[in-house]
Amino acid sequence: MPIEVMSTREKASSGGVPPGGRGAVRCGVRAVDRASDQQLGRTRAIMRQRAKWPWAWMVAVAMATVAVPAGAEPTAADRATARALFDEARALVTQSKHAEACPKFEESQRLDPGVGTMFNLADCYEGVGRTATAWTTFLEVASKLRAEGQAEREKAARERAAALEPKLARLSVMVPEAARIPGLVVRRDGGEVGAPVWGSAVPVDPGKHTIEASAPGKKKWAESVEVGASARISVTVPALQDEPAAATAPVVPSGGAAVGPAATAPAGGLAVTPPSADADKAGDGSTQRLVGLIVGGAGVIGLGVGGLVGLGAKSKFDDSGDYCIGNRCSQQGVDLRSDAVSQGNTATIISGLGLAAMVGGAVLYFTAPSGKKGASSGATTVGLGPGSIVVGGKF
Repeated sequence: MPIEVMSTREKASSGGVPPGGRGAVRCGVRAVDRASDQQLGRTRAIMRQRAKWPWAWMVAVAMATVAVPAGAEPTAADRATARALFDEARALVTQSKHAEACPKFEESQRLDPGVGTMFNLADCYEGVGRTATAWTTFLEVASKLRAEGQAEREKAARERAAALEPKLARLSVMVPEAARIPGLVVRRDGGEVGAPVWGSAVPVDPGKHTIEASAPGKKKWAESVEVGASARISVTVPALQDEPAAATAPVVPSGGAAVGPAATAPAGGLAVTPPSADADKAGDGSTQRLVGLIVGGAGVIGLGVGGLVGLGAKSKFDDSGDYCIGNRCSQQGVDLRSDAVSQGNTATIISGLGLAAMVGGAVLYFTAPSGKKGASSGATTVGLGPGSIVVGGKF
């Protein structure tokens, strides 16, 4: 028999008033507004203090965008549709038709979010056997009820989650040291599994799950497993095999023979072979210097993008604290931390490429022929890779 915890929307439709009354709601709104104003004030101060640095200004704008709450209020039509879907779903649950009820609860929650709808959705997930999803949803309901000061309802939600915990199926993704190579990305059912989660028995819904692993220059690996109710399954990621090496062709100037050896870059990197003095129409190295400026400018942009991605990773890691107690997290907390680790790795790669491009641009610029009579003309090859640079040729 389903347990109903009515949301503010549902109480309003039946003539009730949420706990704390309308005054509590107004106080809550004013508190959110004050918090937003304080955050904006701090952001403006940072912007004034660091106005001379363009990247600092971009970071401050990004922080302000994250800090200010966004989202439109549901319309009257959305609320009416949500209420109708909620009623239909409740009727289906009483007939034990959970598979038909869950999508209606989900759409009702999307149109007009409410803690009561979320509680019934968690109950529905349990009814269709999605135990891990039901467990995390009950915990999320408990967290929201605690924030609203509804201790009794919070207790009921936590009791439902506690009753499900012994029944949870758990899946461990093992990554041996031999398989831990730079750039390795492990995914479960399309979602990235960060390094902190490797080896942990994570709750999953019973059913088929697919584990994938990939890395630059390596063949992709995948394996599917069937996880039963309350089962404990472990999947080990093997050392990935190398992709066949791709041949690199020499650079051939227009109307001439190949200049120097083929440009060789580290695996997953970028090869840049500047034109020789003979290929430079002006004969003074201006083309090579222009290429150097372009590559160096791209490196500066890469560093900035890497910084912004890193800020997003930190924000997700901080958000995971609401769903974790120490290193023990709900599924939502695990997902947030996995996303944070993945985003942090991406930021590191982008920043490394940006730094390598800046160094490569400088080499191209300062090794360009000066155009003086008798000066030797050299062919320079620059290879850029994640966190590395290879320079070759005659200077």
